[in-house]
Amino acid sequence: MSFTTIDAVAAHFPGFQRGVPGQNPSDAQIQAWIDSQAARISALALSRGYTLDNLATTNPTANAMLALINELGAAADLGDALFSLLGPEAAAQGWAQPATLRRSFENTLGELERGAYDKLFIPAARTGDVFPAFGGVAGQETDRNDPETDLNVSFKKDDVF
Repeated sequence: MSFTTIDAVAAHFPGFQRGVPGQNPSDAQIQAWIDSQAARISALALSRGYTLDNLATTNPTANAMLALINELGAAADLGDALFSLLGPEAAAQGWAQPATLRRSFENTLGELERGAYDKLFIPAARTGDVFPAFGGVAGQETDRNDPETDLNVSFKKDDVF
């Protein structure tokens, strides 16, 4: 199950000609990249406990988020292929940079893995970040040997007064 379309992926490269004889990369190859990135996204989403059945109708916002991630990953793959065909000295023709697409894809995939979108998929989910719950720094994040970050310096163990 993929979340995006070949048209959405190819739109990142407006000069890329589709539907012409000898199209390289082919639509079948682009679909393979979409499917491979969708499998990675689905695996992460399912490991977080998200329900992906009928997502487009039951939760269109969550589906749109996964479609964006899927599109970025497949567009990065397409961009890598196109830039390798053009050669290192060719101009980018106003196309998206594959490295930028890849970085955006990996960042949003990392956010998905860390649970940043839990509330989008599971409304009753709690935030994974303790900072808002405590309104500051929890005790384990302070460096006991640094007076700048340790707020209770007068009761430090092993200090001589």
